[in-house]
Order: sequence, then structure tokens, then C-alpha cells
Amino acid sequence: MGYVVLAVGGLIVATVGSIAYRSIPPWGAVLACVMVLLAAVFARVWLSWTGLGTFAALFMSAAFVWTLEGPGGSVLIAADALGYAWLAGGVVAIVVAALLPRKLLVGDHVKS
Repeated sequence: MGYVVLAVGGLIVATVGSIAYRSIPPWGAVLACVMVLLAAVFARVWLSWTGLGTFAALFMSAAFVWTLEGPGGSVLIAADALGYAWLAGGVVAIVVAALLPRKLLVGDHVKS
């Protein structure tokens, strides 16, 4: 059930970020990337690498879909500097979550 929650979370974070990144340029993109970082850290702490992978896969898939043209020719993520910043920032946030030391995330008291 945890993987389903993280998958839906990845979809929601990608969708909300893709809508909100243009809200107050450039701070909307920065805040959206911070949201991705927090969600990715949560996924890694909760279900370790497989949780982070689940979150990242669904986040990337949803973000890719939002870059495609709709029936009327519109897109949710525009191919401009702000759109590229949002996409690259989301990827960087997931990589940062992956590179954080386990000891920093769960502490010394957890053994596995």
C-alpha cells in the first residue's frame, strides 16, 4: 500500500508543481522544486530506495505527459527558461534526495 501512496504522491507533486511553477516567477519554480525535494526525501525515508524509485518514476512520467501538446495545441509546461528550470529542478531535487546520507535521514538508532 505504501508504494501506491508514493506513486499517487509522485503524480500529485508533478501535477501541482506543473501548475504552480509559473505562479510568481521565478519563486514559483523554486517553491515547486522544494516541494519535490521534500516529497522525495519523505519517499526515501519511508520506503528507502524502492520508495524513492517509485516516487521518481511516477513524477517523471507525469511531468513528461504535461510537456506534451493537448488537443487544442496548449501545453502545461512551456518550452521556455522557466519550464526547463522546473523540469531540471525537479530532477536535481530527486538526485539530492538520493545522495543524502542515510544517517542524516534516519539517525544512528535505526539498524538495518
